[in-house]
Amino acid sequence: MKGDQAMTVFIKRIVKDQRGFSFFMVGIGIMSLFGMTALVTDFGRISLSRQRLVNAVDSAAIAAARDFVFIEDPYTRDMTARQRAVDVAVSNGAPIGGISVDIVNNKISVTAEQSVSLIMSRAFGVSQRAVRAHAAAMVGSITSYRGVAPLTIKEQPFIYGELVTLKYGSPNSPGNFGALALAGRGSRNYKHNLINGFSEVVKLGETLDTEPGNMDGPTDGIDERLGRCTNGCTYDNFEPDCPKILVIPIHRDDPQGRDSITVTGFAAFFADREATGSSGDEIKGYFVRMAAEGDPDFFNPVTSLYGAKLVE
Repeated sequence: MKGDQAMTVFIKRIVKDQRGFSFFMVGIGIMSLFGMTALVTDFGRISLSRQRLVNAVDSAAIAAARDFVFIEDPYTRDMTARQRAVDVAVSNGAPIGGISVDIVNNKISVTAEQSVSLIMSRAFGVSQRAVRAHAAAMVGSITSYRGVAPLTIKEQPFIYGELVTLKYGSPNSPGNFGALALAGRGSRNYKHNLINGFSEVVKLGETLDTEPGNMDGPTDGIDERLGRCTNGCTYDNFEPDCPKILVIPIHRDDPQGRDSITVTGFAAFFADREATGSSGDEIKGYFVRMAAEGDPDFFNPVTSLYGAKLVE
């Protein structure tokens, strides 16, 4: 009898101890689950805030670099670029008090910092976490372009806002009127490229054939292209994809008749035959500054067609 009682007491103690152990393990599990929830929740908040900062500084650096390159006065250039960077960063969600802008040569660096309030981690004594993002951008002339017009002009200082003749009605050199034979000769090919742009990529240093003759009839195709503009664009207020914008190769050669030129750069030209009174075989308009997609060249002077690129 005594042996049976002792065994009963022993079993009860085991059961009691197992219950305590189970409660202990359940408590550990709950704490672990709470900790993991805190980690996931707050990590998501931190990641979201940091991504917002990354987007903000990327956009700010690109925008500031584009504004920076064409301002001649150093003081005005720096002040304008800094303010542009801050404005763009703030508009993309960066806190105005946490933005710094550094300018070294032609590189614009933008850094943004922000404190993120944590929710679940406060139970562990952590209420905030600092996040930081950095970006730097530079601007250079575009080294290649898809969609050039079959026209060219000799390298020269561009005066923006001044009316110029891109394609002459009488030759500026014997037998050459500024036209190009892109991927084939003939008036039909020339007209197609004038209306739609050349479908292949033209690169810096590439050799292109000139198209001799006045191309009077085919040049009328420019009117079809210009007629596609539906936004009332002008040379000082236009959409980047406006059909009135012609991207043309620049060269340093003196072509004679059917000859060739070597591409040394690209320029953006706003063609406006109606406003300038040009017709027939002439194309008049204005050189404009325009950002374009493509790899920029940081080592040569910037032309009117440029690109900004993140370098950090």
